[in-house]
Amino acid sequence: MDTTPPASPPAMTAPIGVVTGLTSEVRALSGVPGLAARCLGPGPDKAEAAARALLADGARALVSAGICGGLDPALVPGSIVLPARVINRHNPEQTWMVDAVWHAAVMAAAPTDLPPFQTGALMGSDRAVGSVEGKHALAARTGAVAVDMESHAVARVAEAAGVPFLVLRTVADTANDVLPPWIAGVLNRDGSPNAAMAVRRMLAGPWRVPALVRLARRSATAERALGRAAPVVFGADRTG
Repeated sequence: MDTTPPASPPAMTAPIGVVTGLTSEVRALSGVPGLAARCLGPGPDKAEAAARALLADGARALVSAGICGGLDPALVPGSIVLPARVINRHNPEQTWMVDAVWHAAVMAAAPTDLPPFQTGALMGSDRAVGSVEGKHALAARTGAVAVDMESHAVARVAEAAGVPFLVLRTVADTANDVLPPWIAGVLNRDGSPNAAMAVRRMLAGPWRVPALVRLARRSATAERALGRAAPVVFGADRTG
């Protein structure tokens, strides 16, 4: 039997730089040592700016962390996605592999009281994928299990800088959930919630209330899962 211990992630002498798109994701990661989180808002442009700022501040590795949308119908709210690679939705031949040693170490350290980490490909998209039909089409065309709007941008920055890169995402909306276009209006540009706008949207269209409540609950489930999974990723021995 092979008794070789699992490899440790790459040695890092500065905190891991973590890019999120929502301020609530930063809160979910609070209290985890060894990381510096930066949120400038959702989307690839802000994610790229946040990643570059973290590197300028001394980060020696980058992680894209937060919630995501499921493309695989088997994924439920709170499913944990630790993809081995990221695919660019707008150029599917462009892919980025995460750091293999780091990824393997996290998988080896995953506790049994968490759901199994899903390692299928993550799709990076410049815009939200809101329709069920669109989600199913992307899954069929690319084989990706989930989608977000930041990981491909962080991957580009990490590749250019030559630093280790990893993704930790947890599912909020599933492959069979619709993300209505108006939902984007309940967020400020910096990724913080806009409660006043949410109330206005509900007053203007009371039929929107069930969808908003359902999505809020599923996002909360995903963020709790993110908080539980984060110590496995960021707490692993990084002195190897």
